[in-house]
Amino acid sequence: MLAIVVSHAHLVGRAMDLRFIPSLETTALMLREGLLLRHTPDGAELWCDAAQASAAAQRFVVLPLVFQVFTRNARVQSCTHWPVARPLRYVCAEGKAQMQAETLAGSGASRRPLLSVEIDHRPARDGACAMYRIALAAKTA
Repeated sequence: MLAIVVSHAHLVGRAMDLRFIPSLETTALMLREGLLLRHTPDGAELWCDAAQASAAAQRFVVLPLVFQVFTRNARVQSCTHWPVARPLRYVCAEGKAQMQAETLAGSGASRRPLLSVEIDHRPARDGACAMYRIALAAKTA
């Protein structure tokens, strides 16, 4: 159904060890719609039965998806040039695959994720997989 791909200029070919944790609302939606979250070496994928994807696309359903992204790889945090103050979120703008960063600074989060991802996903009528990209930049010396 969809893939979220995170790239990093400094960590090409190295595991970022990212874990996408769905919000409570996204977890409920995943259970209701029969969606399965699968972690990949460079992000995550959301899978569903082809018939369910087709039915959702026919209903013009928009699936509001929110994930907190954590990592155990300290290098990801230390070698990344963050475009805005952390914690930050990446939001999918209508019709764009490249996600843009926004700050969540001042949110008071006690257990801060690396970032969060918010996507209003509209399943494709043909069942094609949508790809959302996050490009993290490396710090310059």
